[in-house]
Amino acid sequence: MVVMAATTNSLPRVDRVLLNVRDAAALLGVTPWWTRRLIATGALRAINVGGPEKAARWRIDPDDLRAFIASRENRARDLVAR
Repeated sequence: MVVMAATTNSLPRVDRVLLNVRDAAALLGVTPWWTRRLIATGALRAINVGGPEKAARWRIDPDDLRAFIASRENRARDLVAR
């Protein structure tokens, strides 16, 4: 097995800003504690940017937050009364 070292050229380009737990919680209308609980249970996908000796620092991709919200809808958007 060949293992290649990651270089800045081999990493994908990031064009979007990742949300922190507090911002994601505000968008969901829940507490940061509850958002961390969703991450811990695997319900909400997140990236841990903390180091091995540091506490977890979670970041959430806005697309993952949208997917989480969409997975919780109980009916299609076009059926919602206006």
